[in-house]
Amino acid sequence: MSTLTFSDASRTAPDPQRGATGNWIQSPFWDAFWMFSAIWGCLLLYSLDSAIGWRRASTMLFFFTGLYGLFHSWSTTFMVLGSSRMREARAANRYRYLFIPIAIAAIAMTIGVYAGWSLRFPSSHPYGLEAWPWVVYLALFWVGHFWHFGKQDFGVLSLYRTRAGQLDQKTRQIDQAYMMAMMFVIQPVVYMSIVTTSPVAEAFYSYVPVSLESVRVCATGAVGLACVFSVVVVGLEIRRPNTSIQKLTYYVIMLAHPLVLYYSRLGLGGFYMIAYFWSHWFIAIGLVSRINSGHYRDLGYRPATAQARHFLTIGAICALIMFSTTDFKQFRIFSGGRYKEILADVTPEQGLIVGIFLGLFLTEQLLHYYCDRCLFRMRDADVRSAVGPYL
Repeated sequence: MSTLTFSDASRTAPDPQRGATGNWIQSPFWDAFWMFSAIWGCLLLYSLDSAIGWRRASTMLFFFTGLYGLFHSWSTTFMVLGSSRMREARAANRYRYLFIPIAIAAIAMTIGVYAGWSLRFPSSHPYGLEAWPWVVYLALFWVGHFWHFGKQDFGVLSLYRTRAGQLDQKTRQIDQAYMMAMMFVIQPVVYMSIVTTSPVAEAFYSYVPVSLESVRVCATGAVGLACVFSVVVVGLEIRRPNTSIQKLTYYVIMLAHPLVLYYSRLGLGGFYMIAYFWSHWFIAIGLVSRINSGHYRDLGYRPATAQARHFLTIGAICALIMFSTTDFKQFRIFSGGRYKEILADVTPEQGLIVGIFLGLFLTEQLLHYYCDRCLFRMRDADVRSAVGPYL
């Protein structure tokens, strides 16, 4: 979801003229639904499982999962590259908002097209050297994935740190160090030890001289460290005179990411989907809707109309993407165990068109990572003026 990089220097006072618009994001109900979906989502899954059984519960709850993921991706991309709210920022900095996105799209499309056209896909595990285009393709997605999720976690902590008036540099550094340990080290190690049939895990074990057993030992230690680090940051937060309940809650959610994944083999896979992916998606969707609908309200729209205009705009984009890629949706294979079978069925005649869609799917993700960073980088004056008043 969102690469929020709020800095303490980015504090923006609520506009008293906004009335309810300025206060709604401060509402505990808003936070509970959008920012802490990991909690109510897991409780909902548990309740449904108890009432109607796991199969029905998971079918019901995860039916729209693909739509949530797509909606969160295009929310930030639209805000940065297409919304009227960011028009002045785009005009003032064409390098950031035009040339870099074009370069990202060109690189992603080139790699995707080459991988498809050359048919250099892995047919077995471990991979051979001939699969290097596929590995580069995966690496761009997965390195970006952990960086992207980690930056969102830090951004959420920064948002609540600023609201609580925790403005000292030391507190910021503690949150940043915690995020880096959890998302840049612990989460990847645990992932590689659990999701061993995913494309990135098989690429990792193909080229890195380390055994699965040793990674699983490291993962056990990593989960232990995650618990220790979490106890430390929670203890430090409780001792502050201006303790933030929201920060404490989000520390628990961050701990749940590696913890639930580590124990997913005990039947917690659905809870991991909610604690990790739903949490990320809902935060992005909620914050972007808050910004864009607030902008529409400033233009004179009523609250309900402003919300409807925002969601209909992003919904139309997602519908177009889903409709135009439906015949190739199986090639969204950044994870999953059947990817080699899917790629093995690609014939030389299909290689170019498959490569185009591989490039489009990678472009979608990389642009989302980049636009998230642009949208929530509050230390930049143009972003602070365009977005800050709504957050």
